[in-house]
Amino acid sequence: MSVDRNGRGGSRSGWLAALGVALAVMVAFAVAAPSVDGVQPGDPGAEQPKFRDVKTALEAMYLVKGEFYKPVSLSTLVKGYLSEGTVPGMLGVLGDPYTRYMSPKEFQTLRDDSAGVFGGIGILVGIRDEQITIISPIENTPGMRAGLMPGDHIVEIDGVSTAGMALDGAVSMMRGEPGTPVTLVVERRYPAGRLTMEIVRDIIDAPATRGYMLDRSSGVGYVELRTFSQKAGDDIETEVGKLLDQGMRGLILDLRYNGGGLVTQAVEVSSKFMPSGAVMHVRGRDGQKKTLYTVGRRMSDVPMVVLVNEYTASASEIVSGALQDTKAAIIVGVPTFGKGLVQTLFPLSDGSGLAVTTQIYLTAGGREITPDSPIRPDVEVNALTPEELEAIRSGQAKGDEPTTAEDLLRIDPALDPQLRKALEILIDQIESGQPARSAA
Repeated sequence: MSVDRNGRGGSRSGWLAALGVALAVMVAFAVAAPSVDGVQPGDPGAEQPKFRDVKTALEAMYLVKGEFYKPVSLSTLVKGYLSEGTVPGMLGVLGDPYTRYMSPKEFQTLRDDSAGVFGGIGILVGIRDEQITIISPIENTPGMRAGLMPGDHIVEIDGVSTAGMALDGAVSMMRGEPGTPVTLVVERRYPAGRLTMEIVRDIIDAPATRGYMLDRSSGVGYVELRTFSQKAGDDIETEVGKLLDQGMRGLILDLRYNGGGLVTQAVEVSSKFMPSGAVMHVRGRDGQKKTLYTVGRRMSDVPMVVLVNEYTASASEIVSGALQDTKAAIIVGVPTFGKGLVQTLFPLSDGSGLAVTTQIYLTAGGREITPDSPIRPDVEVNALTPEELEAIRSGQAKGDEPTTAEDLLRIDPALDPQLRKALEILIDQIESGQPARSAA
């Protein structure tokens, strides 16, 4: 979860100049690093040349010392840089995996993700089974038209193996100028095989949501929120509004595999489904707690279930926590990821950027979210294992027409115990005339 902020001004230049002289002297005595020919900064998997980024390191030290959510000494940062010779190496001394350096290309990719508009092929990806995996193709994009399917493992991008590749690196390689090609090799389970596809990039205007009436007879609607981009609140309002116009009487909000996004959008989405009041609290290095309240109007008070899993993180945990604490929804699934930290994005002068953990957050009811204390569902239901899912799909595939991405994107409750339980809960509430839960 992140917010975006420009770097500090004021006394920054004087502070950096003084530190720069001292650091330059120390670096002069460091062992010279070998040059790395043919490697551009930010190449996925590329080793960073050492001591080539002293100015960037100085900026990073200034920001981390002033903004990191825990006190950190300048000497600790300087020692980290002299020991490792790179900004990412220096940041390692913080022991925080979420405070990280991004090359100019990676930083732009992250900003494009937040805006929801970029040059690419139109797929949502994540790490599954330790492999780069397609979560879903986005409707009306080159990825869907090429036949990419949910569950496909991407094993090569333009001839480069993705084994051990970071997700950000894979995404950066698939992004690019509209009209340029990228070649993917994917492994597919149903039916099993390896496919090579050349896909031409296009402008991707990725919607944050997709939704449909899941059960017309009972009036249960389904909305998946994929990411908390700048459009999340507006997209939720549009999608839910369509379902209400169709007579929706109960709503399933699917936050599974949603790894978070912008704090402002988490507050906006929560506000559409909960009573007026506190959505979340944040606490910085000074220990002071600040409360963020609902904004705008509550657009729906129909009975509601929120689906979560172990990949539900950050901004998604804010929403599920707020709706659980105010009893505006029943949470179904398995315990969430447990990431209760807020990152702030800082641009650096060379176009690169830092994501710095600046605050921790607490839910509306004051709960701190950690890996040991994630959001725990009101009704715990496990998903099918890959083996169970494969057995069911293999049985269904016999004699059937080939499965399409459109088929897989419309979730079958028979293959999804968590969705099936959510549907059962809402049908029971609707048929018994129970109102939506709400805290006094």
